[in-house]
Amino acid sequence: MALVPFNDLMSRATKGDYAVGYFESWNLESLQAVGDAAESMGSPVILGFSGIYLPHPSRTAKETLSVYAALGLEICRSLSVPSCLLFNESPHLDWVSEAIDLGFGLVMYTDEKLSFEEQSQRVRGIVDQAHQQGVAVEGEITSLPGVGGELSAAPEENCLDDPEVAQSFVESTHVDAFAVNIGQAHLHGRSEVQLDLHRLRELREKISVPLVLHGATSISESDLKNAIRLGVRKINVGSVLKRSFFEAIRSACSRVGEGYNPYEVVGSGFEKDVLNCGRAALQRKVEDLMTIFGSAGRG
Repeated sequence: MALVPFNDLMSRATKGDYAVGYFESWNLESLQAVGDAAESMGSPVILGFSGIYLPHPSRTAKETLSVYAALGLEICRSLSVPSCLLFNESPHLDWVSEAIDLGFGLVMYTDEKLSFEEQSQRVRGIVDQAHQQGVAVEGEITSLPGVGGELSAAPEENCLDDPEVAQSFVESTHVDAFAVNIGQAHLHGRSEVQLDLHRLRELREKISVPLVLHGATSISESDLKNAIRLGVRKINVGSVLKRSFFEAIRSACSRVGEGYNPYEVVGSGFEKDVLNCGRAALQRKVEDLMTIFGSAGRG
């Protein structure tokens, strides 16, 4: 199967009534863990990278998108299950444009500083460029609160998507998928949010393209399953993956004694390799989520 168009992934998910997970990666080990989980579970999968943090001006070491594209695409090509590579949720128009040229199968441009009209216009421009190269585009009207990690609880007031406005956005931009705002917030697992499933049902009735749910780390398993039942076909996961990876590495480091062999604890792939411990923990978490999303065995 290897790489397949994003729209094919969504078509299969719609027919099978399940959701495909986007499991955000940040380095080789995380990419390999997601790929290993997809193979182990026989699940379709979306790999990719953050369009916020990869180009972030505060990074102490600047990154080159082509390197990440090469890594991600090679992992996708090596899989026996359907896969797609995403450059996710970026306010950097030039990086999104480059991602299209580099072969990402799905891109997402969004900038919370723009007005609705400006956002729609820019997204439509991205769609025109992407579709010429067979690349799909995901869109949203408003970004979820808390992406910078500043929230410990859900905001008292959430700006839920208006179904009529959402329909207008999708029809005017021609995006291939729409990320809904139905009560989520980026709480990074500190607490849970409650989804407005009634609003999701209203959005599904108005919008013909596949619906996407961001911020899954802070959503209960029951709400995730209900959202899938009501038409969500792609679910984004990030924070819980990084937490699983970090906590496994921290635990592994705490067990390393003073007389350690550096070749053994970093990069050996042996039992004491701290990076390998992180990779294994991340794989287990992704496998659990694939079961919840209903995608296990659908590859």
